[in-house]
Amino acid sequence: MNLQASARHLVSVLLLITAPLMAVADEGQTQAARWRSQQLATVASRMEQAETDEQRLEFAARQSWLRRWSPGEMPSAPESAPDESELVMEPLLKGMERPANISKENWQRLTSLQSSLHAVDTDDERKENLRQIIPLAKKYERELTTALTDEQLRFPSTTGWVLAHARYRLGRALAYRELPTVREAWPIADPILYEQHLIAAHDSLLKLTGESRTEFILLDDRMLRRSGAKGRALELLEANKAFIDPKWYLKKRRDLLQELGWDPPFREAATHFIQAGYVD
Repeated sequence: MNLQASARHLVSVLLLITAPLMAVADEGQTQAARWRSQQLATVASRMEQAETDEQRLEFAARQSWLRRWSPGEMPSAPESAPDESELVMEPLLKGMERPANISKENWQRLTSLQSSLHAVDTDDERKENLRQIIPLAKKYERELTTALTDEQLRFPSTTGWVLAHARYRLGRALAYRELPTVREAWPIADPILYEQHLIAAHDSLLKLTGESRTEFILLDDRMLRRSGAKGRALELLEANKAFIDPKWYLKKRRDLLQELGWDPPFREAATHFIQAGYVD
């Protein structure tokens, strides 16, 4: 067999191998497209039957996401790190000038509380340190609101941002209490009281900022998700993906799609998560 004939033979073999795989992939996308059409019809029907504005907003969000999704073409997460150029990082008290109305002793106490909170509330050890973080964050937030005037805490002043980040850290730590591994090690003794504390922490943050802020989007997303507004949570996540660590964006997108019961896009999202090299 000459070289040209060998090449033709190899191409034929490759086609025999890949053709069934391509056929399976095409069939899968066809089924996914059929599912998408059926799901859009279902969502449209439920939106028409919605009894409240909240329900209509939720189904509108689900409809919006499904209309943008094309089977087999789901975008992966941004390859670059989160864009922090538009985000307001947490101001450090130790680098700020002490307000004239606060004594040196009180200012030092606030600075120390912030530093102590930062030391335990880290990405790597947050779950393990929640027993320390939650009471410390509560004390820090309380001390800030006691020592500083309403005008000094008015958002978006620098000290207003300090308070906002303090409330975010408290709300985030409380939300972490619901993680299965955390609940196993530290059960929630009073679910009703816990619910009140978590909602109050998030409400106090929103009351301060006046609206959802990109800096605190993951807590807002979590609160929507746990309230059942999973479509709105998914849309909020998509709208802010440039500011979220790629791992958390991919994971939360996958989890929300699974919780919605949307199997075809869930499978695609799960594949993106694995292909990016992440594990739960």
